[in-house]
Amino acid sequence: MARSPDLEEGPPLPMLGRSTTAESTSGSTFSIGKLDRARVRTVLAILSGKGGVGKTFISAMLASEFHREGARVGVLDADITGPSVARVLGAQELPRLTEDGRRIVPLTSAGGVYLMSMASVTAASRIPLIWRGPMINSAIRGLFKDTDWPELDYLVVDLPPGTSDAPLTVFQALDPDGVVIVTAPTELSAEVVAKASAMAKTFAAPIIGLIENMAYLTCPHGERIDLFGPSRGPEFAGRMGIPYLGSLPIFPSLPALADAGRIEELRSPELSLVAGRVRLLLDRLRSARTRPTSPSLANDPTAEHR
Repeated sequence: MARSPDLEEGPPLPMLGRSTTAESTSGSTFSIGKLDRARVRTVLAILSGKGGVGKTFISAMLASEFHREGARVGVLDADITGPSVARVLGAQELPRLTEDGRRIVPLTSAGGVYLMSMASVTAASRIPLIWRGPMINSAIRGLFKDTDWPELDYLVVDLPPGTSDAPLTVFQALDPDGVVIVTAPTELSAEVVAKASAMAKTFAAPIIGLIENMAYLTCPHGERIDLFGPSRGPEFAGRMGIPYLGSLPIFPSLPALADAGRIEELRSPELSLVAGRVRLLLDRLRSARTRPTSPSLANDPTAEHR
C-alpha cells in the first residue's frame, strides 16, 4: 500500500508503510485478527457512538486517575481522523524510533502516562487524513502493534464517534476487558449512545457501565445549574440495561487546561469517585474472565458468588 504523504513528516508506522500477505488493506485479504496483548494486562475501551460528549476527556482523566493510584497506564487514541488525546495530555512532539528502527517509542504525558496517537505521528503536517475503512483499521492496529509499549496495567482506548470501522477493529483485535459508555444528559445523546452500547453487547464486550458527562454546572457560590436539563444518567443506564457509574459536572477550567496540555492537573472528588468505581469493576471483570473454571462450576450460575 502506498504511504500517505502525511506520514512522511515523522517516523512511519511500519504497518502503514508496507503491505504483507497476512495483513493487506485491500480486497478480501484484509484481516482483523487478534493482536498480541502480552505486555498489556487490561484493556479499557471508552465508547459512546456520539460526538461531543467528552470521550477524550473521560479517557484522559481515567488514565490520569489510575496512574495517580500507582498503576502503569497507557492511552491509545483510536480516533484516527480526529485525534486529540496527545494534545490534551501535553505530548505534541514527534515520537522517536527504537534503536533498531523497527518500533515507535510511546510518548509520555507530564504525569507519566504513556500514549500513542496518529496526531503524534503526523505532528509536523496539517494535511487531513482522508482515509477509507481498511486504512483506518490498519492504522489502529499499527498504532498498537508497532509501538514499543512497556508493561502496562491498563491501556485506555479512546474510540471515535460511530459504530463502524474503528470500534469494530478495537473490539475484534484488542478484545477489551471492559467498556465504559459515555453520554451527555440529553435524549438525543442517549439515543445514539444506546446503539453503541448494543454494539458492545454484540461483540460480547463486558460493559462496566455508563458515565453521564456534563450533567450540571456548579457556580462559584455553590448553586447547581442543570444546563441541559435534569440529570438522567440513572434513567439512561437503566434503559440500556447497564450499571450507572456516576455523573460528572462541567468543569469551567477544563477548556484552558486541555488547550495547554495540562488536563492532568484537573482534580475533583467526582472524578476520583467515578474512576475508583471504574477501576474496581474493571478489575473484577478481568479477574472473572481469566479465572480458570472447572467443568462442574461452568454450569453453576451461583459459582461467582461463592
